[in-house]
Amino acid sequence: MDNEQVVVFIDGTNLSKGLKECYGIERLDILAYSKFLAKGRTLRGIYYAEAPYLQERGINSYRNQMIYLAHIRKIKGLVYRKGYYSKWTTPPTEKMTDVNLAVDMVDLCHRNECDTAFIISGDADLCPAIDVLVREGKKVIIVYFDNAKRNAYALRKHAGGLFMNITRTVAEKFKWEPPKKEPEPEGSGGTMSKMT
Repeated sequence: MDNEQVVVFIDGTNLSKGLKECYGIERLDILAYSKFLAKGRTLRGIYYAEAPYLQERGINSYRNQMIYLAHIRKIKGLVYRKGYYSKWTTPPTEKMTDVNLAVDMVDLCHRNECDTAFIISGDADLCPAIDVLVREGKKVIIVYFDNAKRNAYALRKHAGGLFMNITRTVAEKFKWEPPKKEPEPEGSGGTMSKMT
């Protein structure tokens, strides 16, 4: 297909946990990785869903996540879908991310704005939406890890077995690092003192 439209759907929490568990990596450079997946085809958009962490469960994790989310929200063509954590369960559970992605998948499918969908998740809750895409003739490729604990086997079956493994080599190549703070110039940031 000459103008094949590619859309990348990302379950941010699912991806982040998998990266950390499998390779000790926190985050990916989502734009660079999405372009890699598209391989020269038209990257129509990136749909990214994640819930802000609860500050009381780890302020450093929350701050690091906020830095990353602020970064990705500046990416042109990326749509961020915000979930939330329910405190009614112990431990708190993430809500709305899967349904947000599923609705976007089905919506773009029916508006014919997606030919190929890359789904970065291992969550079986997305199976019904994948079924709709496949039924409507869309190509669905599951992108996840390939090990005993994190493998997306349920999703792969619904996508007809189309699968790409996030290997350690790939994860390290597209690893995202938070921007380093520039050091303040000498003599700045304080009150003036008398030089002796």
